[in-house]
Amino acid sequence: MELRPRLKAVDLPLRSRLECHGQNVTHAYFPTAGIASVVASGHELPGSEAGMAGHEGMTGTSLILGDDRSMHDVVVQVGGQGWRMEANAFRAAMETPDVRRRMLRYLQAHIAQMYATILACNHAKLETRLARWLLMCHDRVQDDAFELTHEYMALMLGVRRAGVTVALHELEGRGYIRSTRGLVEIRDREALEMSTGGFYGAPELEYDRLLGAKGCTKQPLRAELKPLAARRDCLS
Repeated sequence: MELRPRLKAVDLPLRSRLECHGQNVTHAYFPTAGIASVVASGHELPGSEAGMAGHEGMTGTSLILGDDRSMHDVVVQVGGQGWRMEANAFRAAMETPDVRRRMLRYLQAHIAQMYATILACNHAKLETRLARWLLMCHDRVQDDAFELTHEYMALMLGVRRAGVTVALHELEGRGYIRSTRGLVEIRDREALEMSTGGFYGAPELEYDRLLGAKGCTKQPLRAELKPLAARRDCLS
């Protein structure tokens, strides 16, 4: 089934909330520009990012599993645009075998990303986690520079702002990035990848394996690793 006739073009403003924990999922969103963060929250604790979706992915993963209630918050961390589909229309599309297979494969790739995030949170130092997170953002934006505040990076990583500031200075001191007020620029992507010590890359390869995405506008460190840039039509 072709999804496009059921899609509506929408803006995705910065900090807009696409899903709320414990509430019904009314729409699935397919960003074409910008990044949506999946934020784990609950028990009156500060939220932290469990995953992200840009032009390679979607929100509304509960709908893929046949449920209508969100297990998390979804917040736009980099503003952009995208497509929106009503939940009922998405459920109808899932009745088509090709669509269901594609969506389930995407969900598996998304789960792989979440597993890698858990692994990094438990075993990687903050500087490494930040480098991985910046690479994931870089994969999903058009430019080498993108708007991110220290406060928001701290929130997404579940750490104190002061720790993010120190980690940014470390990466900047090595020439990997340039960080100014509210803006981060990737200067040396290959060196930034190397600095992650293997914590970046596995979910990206899993995405390629499951969805067969080809093409890359950013040069990866390893020839076999194809970052997510230019994966604009993988779910269509």
